[in-house]
Amino acid sequence: MTFVMILLVMIGGIVVMTAVFLGLSYALGIQLHSRKGPQASPSGGDPCAQCAADRVWYLGLSMWEQNLLSGWWWATRIMCGMKGCK
Repeated sequence: MTFVMILLVMIGGIVVMTAVFLGLSYALGIQLHSRKGPQASPSGGDPCAQCAADRVWYLGLSMWEQNLLSGWWWATRIMCGMKGCK
């Protein structure tokens, strides 16, 4: 019984730490993108232009910055995918 409790606490800790990392990563990504990221023209007719601009910006970052902003990247990819963008 003690083993099961320790295992559940460990799994819970991993889940909480992952959620915290993804939340901080997403918040940092929003902050950095709003300061340095490219913005697509709002008058353009292409709904995927901002997704393409986000991809170019993200791929231009160094590897450690990409790892740090992975939560923002996955959230952005999901939202772009819901719009039908690649």
